[in-house]
Amino acid sequence: MGAGTDQIRVEGVSQLASVEYSVIPDRIVAGTLMMAVVASGGDVILEKMIPAHLEAVTAKLREAGVQIRKENDRLRVQGVARPEAVEFVRTLPYPGFPTDLQAQMMALLTRARGSSVIVESVFESRFKHVGELNRTGASIIVATDTRTAIVNGVEKLTGASEARGWPVNTVRSGRGK
Repeated sequence: MGAGTDQIRVEGVSQLASVEYSVIPDRIVAGTLMMAVVASGGDVILEKMIPAHLEAVTAKLREAGVQIRKENDRLRVQGVARPEAVEFVRTLPYPGFPTDLQAQMMALLTRARGSSVIVESVFESRFKHVGELNRTGASIIVATDTRTAIVNGVEKLTGASEARGWPVNTVRSGRGK
């Protein structure tokens, strides 16, 4: 019994010993940083990560024209002035494109040259950010199936006249939950 079954059996020991363990780097954090670099036109080296965990993200960013070089446990990410459209992004469980990076990718693609299609196949109702992006001048259409979005890249985005959501003092105080 064990992993891959519906039951895991744990057998105790009489004494515990110390152990050293390294936590696996978070691919969502690394992917978010990569997209921020691209959006800002930056040039960054991400260290202490596992590039193989980001292959789906790296492939889509390269498709957008981003220069990415792998060196052991490092990735050098060089942003572009304006990314190219990505024909098709489908969220999938690991090792596919992470659903938790879908919003960041969509935000990046709002400025792409051309149209991109994003399909959310992991969770329902994951396009709630579309309205706010459109308020900044983005051109995103969510299909009636609510799992497919067409992102038409625009030349520039502008600040929305007001932010929507809970006021900061309400969130800090714990009210409004």
